[in-house]
Amino acid sequence: MKWSLNTYQTAQEWSLKETLRVAKETGYDGVEFLMDFDQPHGFEWDTPREQWKPMKLTIARSGLKTSGLTSCQVFHHEDAADRARTVDRVKRVVEMAKYFECDHVRVLGDRFDDSNRAAVIGWVTDGLRALGEFAAPMDVTVSIEMHGSFTEPDAAMAVIEGVGLPNVGFVFNSQFRGCEDGDIEPLFSRVAPHLTSVHTHQAESPDQFDLYRQMFQWLKRMGFDGYVSNECAYRGPDPEKVLSMYIALFKAMSA
Repeated sequence: MKWSLNTYQTAQEWSLKETLRVAKETGYDGVEFLMDFDQPHGFEWDTPREQWKPMKLTIARSGLKTSGLTSCQVFHHEDAADRARTVDRVKRVVEMAKYFECDHVRVLGDRFDDSNRAAVIGWVTDGLRALGEFAAPMDVTVSIEMHGSFTEPDAAMAVIEGVGLPNVGFVFNSQFRGCEDGDIEPLFSRVAPHLTSVHTHQAESPDQFDLYRQMFQWLKRMGFDGYVSNECAYRGPDPEKVLSMYIALFKAMSA
């Protein structure tokens, strides 16, 4: 396993250099850049190409990896033109990932209800298939985060099975749906073979702690070599201490 800092909330006001500095000093291997929120790091689907080179040089000097680009584009729009724009935007993110020597792009599904469930699953499947086919020659994986309505494993698996491409998988968002009895086996026996990345949150929470412990042991057994990305959303006065403690906790759980 490799360790990544996601720029969600904790780093959302930090510059690119500051984000890299803190990630390096607190023990992370890479940074996963959240897009579509105008964060100061500068990674957006429409970042001008002339800005890519200086950003890449800054990252190279840090010794860290660009572990992922987390696009927040969604595929649940009823308007086909909106969905086509989503695909075009994420294609540009894929091109950016290739330039930054990053092999992973995350997208969202994102939400359905009983009235449009089948339609949204179909739209998401079509979008992910188009992106997977586009990204394959660039050796980039495109993954749907198990987020929103797609925390439901039936819906998430319907998309992955419908796409059927080796470079399309899941980001597991540490939402342990279906694990109310305290056992992750029923969930992970389905989704684990398709995991490309993991987002973690407040693993220290008493009602989540043992589920996280089970998850890390499962990832260890399956030889997972992707990034575990910290999305803890800490906003307090000592982020460096907290971020380093999360790394220590996760390493202990996966020992």
